[in-house]
Amino acid sequence: MDRTIYLSISVVISGLMYLAFVLVLKTDKGRDFLGRNWFFHPNTICLWRVLIGVLGTLLYFVAAQHALGILLFAVSAVLDGVDGLVARQCKLTTSFGEEIDPLCDKMTYLPPILFFAYQGYLGVATAWVLVGIEMCGQFVVRYVIKRFTLFSVAANNFGKIKAVLCFSLIIYCALLDDALPIPNFSRQMLNLCIILSVSSIVFKIIPNHFYADILSILNLFCGIMGISLVFQGRYAYATLAILAGQIFDLFDGRMAEKHGGTRFGPWLDDIADLVSFGICPGLLIILKGDMRLPFFILGTLYTLAIGFRLWRYLMYDKKDHSLPPGVFNGLPSPAGAIAVLGACLFCTRPWAVMLVICLTAFLLVSHIRFVHFGRVILTRLPRTLIVMFGFVVVFIIAYLIKARDSQMLGALLIISFVIYLITSSHFLMGKRIGDLGKKI
Repeated sequence: MDRTIYLSISVVISGLMYLAFVLVLKTDKGRDFLGRNWFFHPNTICLWRVLIGVLGTLLYFVAAQHALGILLFAVSAVLDGVDGLVARQCKLTTSFGEEIDPLCDKMTYLPPILFFAYQGYLGVATAWVLVGIEMCGQFVVRYVIKRFTLFSVAANNFGKIKAVLCFSLIIYCALLDDALPIPNFSRQMLNLCIILSVSSIVFKIIPNHFYADILSILNLFCGIMGISLVFQGRYAYATLAILAGQIFDLFDGRMAEKHGGTRFGPWLDDIADLVSFGICPGLLIILKGDMRLPFFILGTLYTLAIGFRLWRYLMYDKKDHSLPPGVFNGLPSPAGAIAVLGACLFCTRPWAVMLVICLTAFLLVSHIRFVHFGRVILTRLPRTLIVMFGFVVVFIIAYLIKARDSQMLGALLIISFVIYLITSSHFLMGKRIGDLGKKI
């Protein structure tokens, strides 16, 4: 349990360090001090975190100083969020900084991944494949694209998620090295890192206005896969497919606002949402209820509620200027899918499932306001907390896949839905609803 204790202490210390930077940047004197001091320039912080990360890696693997190695690597990972925070708050963002930030990420997380591979926790060949793809994306593709095309070489969401997952993979391997009784899915995590790395490169050579449509198509693909799994009776895997679709849906709207889109984009987005968050959960309700009449009616009712919610948003709510940015009129369809899928997997009593479905359908068609998870709630979280949250989510989902415990998955979905309701209400209470438009 030594490494687990070291990791817990390191997370606390690095978290306090991040909080200190946040508090300093809230004052004019603090921003002025950090902005004038070259030691705290974002580009310098990038170099510091590479040096600290490499030193931590050597201490952990070569000198067997696990406590100090974990602490230094945790500090290095947190500095990955600090440099961007300082750059934005002190207005020190530069094109050079945008280029070296992904390089510093790679120089921080690739060495420990290779060390863990040679210790037997990861496939050696697979680890080198990741290194090759990362180096290709950093040097060959990035600079060739920049020199001969007008496409963006800045880090995209796939690259950011991949970096978070790579840091999470290192933390997870350190926990495995502590001989904890946890399932080993490190190789699956590494394969996902490779997929995200390839996706990050591919999205750099695709015109920006196609981003949103591609993400919507991926969401639609997840919905179709979920429907196929529902017909096979594999309800937990169908739920995981819908959760994957929600990740794509989380970014397609943001990409459309940032880069524009095609004229078919809004309709494609709604079709994908209807299939993933409406039809698939509706079929699961019907088949989980053995196609009995009450469940057939409830499944149809839920699907129609999702359809109405999407139609109302596209035709009316999207043009309603009285709604602050990031605020929805009615429960968002992804949240509705989480509630229904959670109830179907967790609740053993039919009346409980019926109650959740009816309540969800009511919230979908109601005029009760909810905030956007990605644009409002997620943007308020520090990057360090997002990294930790991403690690916990990946670990829990992978554990549930290994354990094949669909009821536990359902319980976690219901808990997540309740937390979202509480958090959304918190942001909409009092003066916060008036400030949302200014903050987003």
